[in-house]
Amino acid sequence: MQDENLPALLKGKQVLVTRAQHQSAAMCARIHAYGGEAVHVPLIDYRQTPLALEEQKNWLKSVKQADWVILTSQNSVDYFIRVLDQVEQLRGVRLAVVGKKTAEHLKTYGFQADFIPETFTVQGLLKAFNDGRLQASRVAVPLGSLSDTTWLDRLRYLGIKVTSCVLYQTVANRSAQPRLQNIIESGHLSAITFASPSAIHFFTELLTEGVWRGAMKRCTIAVIGSTTAQALKTLGYSPDVIPARFTAVDMIDALANYYSNKEGSHCNEQ
Repeated sequence: MQDENLPALLKGKQVLVTRAQHQSAAMCARIHAYGGEAVHVPLIDYRQTPLALEEQKNWLKSVKQADWVILTSQNSVDYFIRVLDQVEQLRGVRLAVVGKKTAEHLKTYGFQADFIPETFTVQGLLKAFNDGRLQASRVAVPLGSLSDTTWLDRLRYLGIKVTSCVLYQTVANRSAQPRLQNIIESGHLSAITFASPSAIHFFTELLTEGVWRGAMKRCTIAVIGSTTAQALKTLGYSPDVIPARFTAVDMIDALANYYSNKEGSHCNEQ
């Protein structure tokens, strides 16, 4: 369905978008297409990890020796490409990505994903290794400083040698704090969207506990997928919206459908 043909299911709704500037355009456009107001406050900054020459050399050697390089996000793609000395280092190495959007982003650098799991999660990737669709003796995994690494132990359990390297730091965008505070305290916000556990982490870090808990109770909470939902649940809250497919645009579609069903049911009760 094209954006211009979408019903105005978010009309009169302010929706907070917490993603980084370079990742939020499609979400904001989708919110506007549904007649809503996208309120963009990027909570996350990313910085390249400074690697010592020997660290970089060892990492690139691991990449060259790997059967698969596993890319779990668009950020991992960006920082992975930056560290490469030359494109030839990827010759013969297959690339597995978690998600359609990550695959599309990889393509902008001239590389094709060799594998995308049916479910856009690391669990879908693990399933492929577990049932033999993917086979490897060595894998290389570029990570961020706040990336979940527990799933790497599952690969090791399968006898796969895993080499990971933290290529970027995920930090709070502290310059956004005053605007975030004002928007939350205005009382006009209808929904909050979280596209990563990091976004939830920094949302609670940049606001006082009373303010962020109040927002969680008042607003509809939409999360991009199961990992982000779990991060929310550790705080004592369950998301109102999780899309069937774990992409940002699907999250906004699911949010619009949530309001359609909720407000439609209210009309039917009258």
